[in-house]
Order: sequence, then structure tokens, then C-alpha cells
Amino acid sequence: MVTGFDYLAQDKALQEHWVRRVVALVIDSIIIFVPISVLFQVLGMMWYYPWWWFGIFLFLYAALFESAIGGTVGKMLMKLKAVPITGQMTTSQVLIRNVTKVFAPVLLLDWIIGMAIDTRDPRQKWTDTIARTSVIKYGKD
Repeated sequence: MVTGFDYLAQDKALQEHWVRRVVALVIDSIIIFVPISVLFQVLGMMWYYPWWWFGIFLFLYAALFESAIGGTVGKMLMKLKAVPITGQMTTSQVLIRNVTKVFAPVLLLDWIIGMAIDTRDPRQKWTDTIARTSVIKYGKD
């Protein structure tokens, strides 16, 4: 059985793809985390800040942007786009592929499972496989 990890170990383009995805997630996380933190600080609620709100806002942000334009700000800066395997991207596909962003450990597990299973597309995390989507690079650097 050939896994995404097997491809990742040998393919520089695939390694670059996953680095871009991680950087895009970091950018998107900063875009969500900073305003939420400032808001809770202004409201004097920083000590009571429920960290799971960050995951919910990240999920909503990613789902909204991917539904509207195919990618988040982080993905756009990294020249990545979420696309369906066939046809048009549906709302259910967007929701499925982003649901694991609610909890960071689950997102990490999503990536690991996606790379560990026998796959035809090593660019997919597990929920991409379920949603029949992938993330592609577009344009020139």
C-alpha cells in the first residue's frame, strides 16, 4: 500500500504544497485570533475567553471564503485553492472539508489520516477525501 507519506518523502513539489498549506493555515489563524483576542481584551473578558470560539470562527471564516471565492486569505497568499474533484464546489463539500478546523488536534489528525491512507491524491487531508475535494496550486510564483 502506497501512502501520502511515501510520496511526501520523495516529492519536492508535494513537500512545498504541504508547507504552503501550513503557512496558509497560520496566516488564517492570525487573521482570526488577533481580532477575537482584542475584542475579548477590550471587553475585559480575556481571562474568560473560551478558546474553542477561535476554532468556531476559523471554521466559519474558512467555509465562507471557500464558498465565495475558493479559498481563504491565507490560501490566496500562498496561491492555493480548494476545488472539487468533479463539478462545482457545494456547500456540503465546503463544510465537510473545514469541520476539523474547529479543534486543532482534530485538524492535525485529519492531515495525518489523509496522508496515511492509500490515496490517489497525496494533497488531500482525510476530510478532502470524504468531501471529494482537493487543494491545488495556481499561478506562477
